[in-house]
Formats: sequence, C-alpha cells, structure tokens
Amino acid sequence: MEELFVRLWAQVRMHEGPLGEHIDAFIRTLVAKGYSNDSLRRAAWLVGDYSRWLARRRIAADELKPGHVDAFLRGRKRRRVPRYEDRPTLLRLMAHLADSGVIVVATEARPLTPAQQLEARYVAYMREERNLAPATIHSNRMEARRLLASLFAGDEASLEHIGAQDIIEHIRRVTSAYRPSSAGRVVGCLRSFLRFAHCIGLISTDLSRCIPAPANWSLSSIPRALDEDHVRRILRHCDRTTANGCRDHAILVLLARLGLRAGEVAALQLEDIDWRTGELQIRNGETRLDRLPLPHEVGEALAAYLRKGRPPCSCRHVFVRSQAPRQGFASGTAIASVVRRALRRADLDPPCKGAHALRHTLASQLLRRGASLAEIGDVLRHRRQRTTMIYAKVDMASLRSVAAPWPGGVQ
Repeated sequence: MEELFVRLWAQVRMHEGPLGEHIDAFIRTLVAKGYSNDSLRRAAWLVGDYSRWLARRRIAADELKPGHVDAFLRGRKRRRVPRYEDRPTLLRLMAHLADSGVIVVATEARPLTPAQQLEARYVAYMREERNLAPATIHSNRMEARRLLASLFAGDEASLEHIGAQDIIEHIRRVTSAYRPSSAGRVVGCLRSFLRFAHCIGLISTDLSRCIPAPANWSLSSIPRALDEDHVRRILRHCDRTTANGCRDHAILVLLARLGLRAGEVAALQLEDIDWRTGELQIRNGETRLDRLPLPHEVGEALAAYLRKGRPPCSCRHVFVRSQAPRQGFASGTAIASVVRRALRRADLDPPCKGAHALRHTLASQLLRRGASLAEIGDVLRHRRQRTTMIYAKVDMASLRSVAAPWPGGVQ
C-alpha cells in the first residue's frame, strides 16, 4: 500500500473499517494479475469507501452478502459518477474473501424447472456414463437447452408427444443460416440428447434415427490456402519492437510453420517447450498429447516473445492477455482474431481469414515441395489418412499427369 499512496493519512484511511485487514492481500492478488498502479489506486479507494460504508452500518466482514454490494453502489452513484469497473472490482473482492474463507457465499436455492432438471440429468449422464470431454458436454448441453426451450413453454418438459417432424422443424429453424458443417454439429448434438431420452424412457422411439444429416459430402471442398508471399508479408508486418507485435509474430509463426490449430496455440503452456531437446508438446483436447520438433524460426520467435513481449504474471500459459487480468486466452477464438488483424495490417483480403488458413497453407507448401500425403498427415497430426486426402485436390502437378487430354487438343 505504501507504493500506491505516499501520504500516511491515505494509507491509514485505506485500512479503516471491517475490510481494513484484508485490503492488502486483495491488492496483492490484483498486482499478480498485472493491473497498473492507477487501477490499483482506484481499486483501493473503492474498497476503502466500501469498508467505511460497512462500518457505519456495523456490518462485519464475515456478514457480507452480495446485496451489500448493490446497496453500496446505489448510494455511491448519488454522490459521484460511477466507473464501469466499480462492480467488477467489488465482485473480485467478494470472490477473494470467499477464497480466503472470510465469507461463505450462499447461493440462493431456487427450485429447478422440469426442463432444468432434465438438463442437469443429461449433463450427469454425459459426465458419468459417457465420460465426455467438457467442451463436448457444453456443446451438447446448449443444444439440448435450445431444443427444450423451442418445444416447451413455461415449466412443461414432457417429451412423450413429440415426433420426428417436431425435431426436424426445430433443426431447420435453428440452422437456416448455418453452413453444412455447423448444421451437422447441431444434428449430432441433438441425436445424442434424443438417444439419452430414449435410454431413460422419456420417449418410446429412438428419434435420433429419424433425423437426416445435412448434405455435406466428404472431400467436397477445396482447402483455402494463402500464397507463400502472403505468409511472408503477414509476418513482415508484425511490429516486433512492441510487446503485442512479438506475441502476434510468435503466434503466426506457430500457425504457419507447424500448422497448429488455434485452440492448440491458446492451450500452450510454458512447460510444453523443451528447449534442451528442441521439442514442443501440443495439447489437443483433454487427453491427447503430441510432440513436434521445434524449428529454429519457431524457437527464435518464442524466445523473443518470452524475453521481451510476455508480461510478468503467474499464469503458465505461453500467450497471455496484454491487458489485466493477465491470463491465458480462453479459447482459439482470440488466436483467430490475431490472424484477422494480421491480414488487415498486411492489406490482404483472402476468402478464408481464420487461423486454419495458415494450416492449409503449410500443407499446400509441403505438397508442392514433393511431400507425400502420408508425410503431410504426420506433420498435421491427422488421425485418419482420409482427412489428409482433401489436399490431393491442390496437387496440380499430379492431377495434370492423370488428366485425360481435351478432345481436339488444347485450345
């Protein structure tokens, strides 16, 4: 606290009230998350005001309730202009006090509706009986929730009288603007829920067998890759004199040179980089681990980011947010955003602007340099050779050798 407030009276004022003995520990948690001194001072003033407000009402620290935060902010709003970070700061304080054992946050026990009870039962089934990954459970759960909300109004959740046509109409309505692959994901999630409903006896017929899959023929599309010059241009337009530029350059090099998926880059941990053996451990999902060699260009980009660009924090993710709270990216969506910003900086507008375009680009480059499809599958870590077969469509040299001559000769 002495680093934030020079005047002794201010330091004393921050420690008044029932929260005075806890404010130092709370500020230290914010420091560990990378908040600036200005943000720390505002947080300390806010918590100090809140503590004195509690003292005037003779509320002890262990008697705090979420409603006290709302009452304090309502009164504070009448005296001064509120800041957007006031409520999040106090909610972080409540979470810190709960983690420290000072308060016990009691959740309001509301009775679950029949639809919510069925959803909870479905989640338990997926977790305990099928042992599905958390991401799969979340996806299936959200689609089941959307189906129940579409079919039933209010508290009703009886599946006895629904038919295949009801499910198909729901799918048509939900996926009207979806691509075939996204529509297929929705169908797969709903089939899982309908199999569960049939398994526990909620429906007498397995309706999952009555839902046709959307037309999405295998190997029907062509990988959308970038030109090699475009990749070099993207990397060249990263300003590596800045922290964000170092981070974006390292991310783009991982995508372009190793063909990693966006989620794999986001999940990369510091201990996944083995500098002695020159290897990189890749986390794919909850259980799968792959090891890849660490090329010189990739290692150099990672080392530059870790030395000059990565902010100091306790997070073990390699790539962390540039703004507080300093933590790893939640998913590959942030990595895709990095690629889109890089394309705009390089003044490029390709048809595909996601992180997967760089993965396709690597496969196309390897193919042009003479690599076999089996070798490309090893680099991209495909489980099935069929997945790699799509790149045969961009092997123009091989396709020309098997193409039949045009009748009448070349025009």
